[in-house]
Order: sequence, then C-alpha cells, then structure tokens
Amino acid sequence: MSQPTVATDAPASPAGDTPQLTRAERIVAWLLPSLGDVIFVCALFVGLLGLQGRILGVDGDVGWNIALGTLTLHHGLPRTEPFLSGMLGQPSVQWEWLSQVVYALGFAIGGLNGVAAVASLLIAATLLSLYSILRRHGASPLPAVALTLLGAPLVAMAWTARAQVFSLLFTLWWAEWLYRYWRTGQRWRLWLFPLATALWANFHAGWLGGIALLGVALVVAWLLPPARRVASPLWLGLTLVGSVVATVLTPWGFNYWRHLITFTFNPLIARYTQEYQSPDFHLAALWAYLALIGLLVAVWLLATRRGRRIEPLGLAICAVWTTLGFLYVRFVPLWPLVCLPWLVDALPSALSLDASAPAAQSAPDWRRAGLRRLQALWGRLGAASQRAERIERLVGRGVWPLLAVALLAGLALNSGRLPGQARPILHAEWDAHAFPVAAAQRLRATGLPAGRGYNPYEWGGYLDEALPEYHVFIDSRSDVYSQRFLADYITITDVAPGWDKLLARYDVRWALLQTDAPLKQALALDGWRCQAEDNQGVATLCVRPAASADARATLVRSDA
Repeated sequence: MSQPTVATDAPASPAGDTPQLTRAERIVAWLLPSLGDVIFVCALFVGLLGLQGRILGVDGDVGWNIALGTLTLHHGLPRTEPFLSGMLGQPSVQWEWLSQVVYALGFAIGGLNGVAAVASLLIAATLLSLYSILRRHGASPLPAVALTLLGAPLVAMAWTARAQVFSLLFTLWWAEWLYRYWRTGQRWRLWLFPLATALWANFHAGWLGGIALLGVALVVAWLLPPARRVASPLWLGLTLVGSVVATVLTPWGFNYWRHLITFTFNPLIARYTQEYQSPDFHLAALWAYLALIGLLVAVWLLATRRGRRIEPLGLAICAVWTTLGFLYVRFVPLWPLVCLPWLVDALPSALSLDASAPAAQSAPDWRRAGLRRLQALWGRLGAASQRAERIERLVGRGVWPLLAVALLAGLALNSGRLPGQARPILHAEWDAHAFPVAAAQRLRATGLPAGRGYNPYEWGGYLDEALPEYHVFIDSRSDVYSQRFLADYITITDVAPGWDKLLARYDVRWALLQTDAPLKQALALDGWRCQAEDNQGVATLCVRPAASADARATLVRSDA
C-alpha cells in the first residue's frame, strides 16, 4: 500500500504503467478531481459551511485582529496602543500585523464571510499540502488520504480566524524543507529558512517552532557522525543563526524580541491562557492525538523488528514535538504536520506481511490461518491502492481547487449567496450567546455611558471591532499587558479582596458584564445600577452612581 521512500522531490512512478489516452480522454481526465482535489474542496466547504460563524471563535481574538488590520489599512501601522483605555498612546508592538492585514482585506471584501473564507482557505491549503507531502514521501494515495484524515481533527483545533492558522502552513513546509535537506544535503535549500523566517515573523510568532526544529537537526547532526556526511553541522548552525537574525526584519526591529521575551516570562500568561496549558484528554479530538502517537510508535517498532533503521532525526523531532504537545495544547495541531511524514517513511517495511516466513510457519495453526487471511486482505488493499495510484496519475490538474476558490470568492462578494438565490448559504456571524451582540447594537444606538468602562477579557476583542468608539478595558491580546495589570484584572473579575478599590483606582464608571458573572452580583450589592442590556440574558450593564464614584475616588486618594 505504500511505495518505497525515495530521496527525490516526487515519488517514482513505474514506466509504462499509465495508459495512453486520446486528446478527448485526457481532457475528460483533467476535469475529474484527484484525491488531493477532493481533500481541498471538502476541507474548504464542509468546514466553512458547516462551521459558519464558529470559525470566528469564542475568545474575541478575531475581533481585534480585524480591528487592527483595518486600522493598518486605513492609517498605516499603529506604533502606539489604539484600543485599551489605560494604555492609549503608549508604544506598542503588533507582532502579527501582516496576518491582521490579510484578515482585514477579507473583511473589507466580504465582511465576516470574507474573514471566515480566509481562514478556511488556509486550512484547506494546509490539508492539501499535508496530503501532497505524504505522497512525496512515498505513500500511495489511499494511505496518504487515511493519514491526512486522521490528522485533520488535530489541525481543526486551530480552525479559527487567527494568526496561528498561518503558522500551520509555515510549519508544514519548514519541516519538509528540513527533511529534504537532511536526505539530499543540497545546501541551496538552507536559504529557504531565513527567507521564510523573515516573512513568518511578520505573520505569527510560530517561527519559534521552526527554530526548534532546526535546533534539533543541528544537535542530531553534531552528535551522530554518520549524519554529517549529508547534513553539515556548520551549515545547519549558520542557517539557525541566519534564521534568528531574520526575525528582526519586522517593522519593530529589536523591540520585537524585547516584547517577545517580556511576554514569554510573564507567569500569568501560562497560568490563565488556555493554549499554554496542558491538553485536556477528555476531548475527543485529543483521542486522535493519542491514537496517532500510538500508531507512530507501533509502526516504528514493527519497522525495527523487520530490520529497518529509523531515522534519528525523525525520532528526535517527534519526541520533542510530542513532549511539547503534552505540555502545551497549542502544539497539538502542529503534531501531524511535523510527525506524519516520518511515520510514512517507516510504512513499507513495517506493513509487509509474509505468511511463508520461517517464523510464521512455526506458529500455531490458528495463527498461520489468521496471517494468511490478513495477507489476502492486505493484498486486496494493495491492489486497490495501486489502481488508485494509476488513476491519480491521470486525473486532476488543479481545476477543482481553482473552481472552489472562485466559488468562495463569489460567495464572499455576494454576501454569501449563490447567483440568483435570495437566501445566503454562507452567513458567518458572531455567536450571540458567547458575545454581547445585542448589547453592542443597543449601545451603538443609544450611546455609551460616560467615563471609563470595564469588560471581560473574552469580550474585549469583539468590542474592539463591534464598538470602535469604546476603548476597552481589556481584550484578549495577552502580550500587551504588564504582570501587575493582569493580576489586577484577575482580582476584579474574581471579586477577590480589594476589587472595589481597584475599580476606583482605574476610575471605572460602568461595566458591561456577563449576566451570571460574580462581579455583576457584587456591583449590584455595592450600589451600582445594573440592568439587562439584551433580551437573551447574555449581557448586563452596570453603572456606578455619581455620588458613589466621588466617594470611592476620595477613599483611593486617602489610601494612597
């Protein structure tokens, strides 16, 4: 079912195995979709039309991405904080500015449908690239499709319109370039890494994972003399240094690194940000993660028993990435992109079955019979895979992906409607139960209360886009806050001792809160006027009485 792995850029095909077709037959064949085409189209439309607004997420990140990207398109790259009420005008670093611009362009073209379309297109391109790379590693079509589908639930964990989606493609091709260099020793490939880093650093900080992959390769090449015959530790080291230096080729220069280090060593980030916590293996998607790890280990063990040498670089990379996946859930969607190609390399020898081998002949009768049946089944699967291989060489010339992208663009430009249809089939919108959609519409119509407002962390990004006239107290850009500010926010939202003094210190005059938030109950007991701001029971608006505000301000000054 899997062809032998080769060191070239494409799997070899048996000569003369492709039938000769007439011109008319070739045209028809080109119009038929290949398996790769099917993966791309299904990922694009099944995910997009099935998920609709869920691609916008529930953490508010999409909102501030759209708002910052739109601000950049209209007024240039902001060098100071444009949204947060307590940090307006202070120097800021927007380290994902290029991905924000892409999403803002999608928003300008098709609104939220355009934003969802951009994210879906990136995911579909990632899964198609994964399938293509598995094929390049020697997997025949059916195993490549199966492994791609097994990896898809993990990749889908990152399926929201955020900068992280760009890192999926960057990580996949980065790992493939490293694999090709390791197998061929072609030094021209090393130039790809610093060039890609210079671009990647302007999209997302996921380039740190790429640097880690280069570092693992450098260590393996340095420790294992046989590897040096192809992969030079000197050239890998220079590539690593060049890639790190390329990260300063952003609008922020060395301030980019200063900002990154400050963010990384903020202890509250890892404690309260979900993607920096360990995965919850009660989730079904993470069962697929464990299953793929088990499959990789089983294939490697079988290949070792059959005398196949497992590539040390593959062992090292997959060990490091599996460890990172168990520590931080943000690495889980990247695992199939990094490790599945190494699994494919071990398939040919691991999956060979021979009922006539001496060990099989000495086995009990029931075991020999089971092995023969399994060998017959494996033979039929192999024959089906060979037929699929022949068909794949005939059909699919990129026609279907181009048609799918054209249809996607048409839907985005036509408010999600097909030509001649009144009802849209694509209608991405904010989740009205996760965000204060109705409350934002009412505040937009009636006007905001006077003074500084307060909002939950999860709602801030949405309000950045939905209420641009409101300067949020906090949004989900966790990298822009000091440790003290985050600690103060946690104290307030948890109604911990001193919460009321902190609200007075920040001069908060009103708050838009979840109806069931403990802070809402505390404010009502403290004399604030709280009333529902929608009819769905999502948001409540609490306003501090003027006399109470003056008294609190006097108390804060006396404490100081």
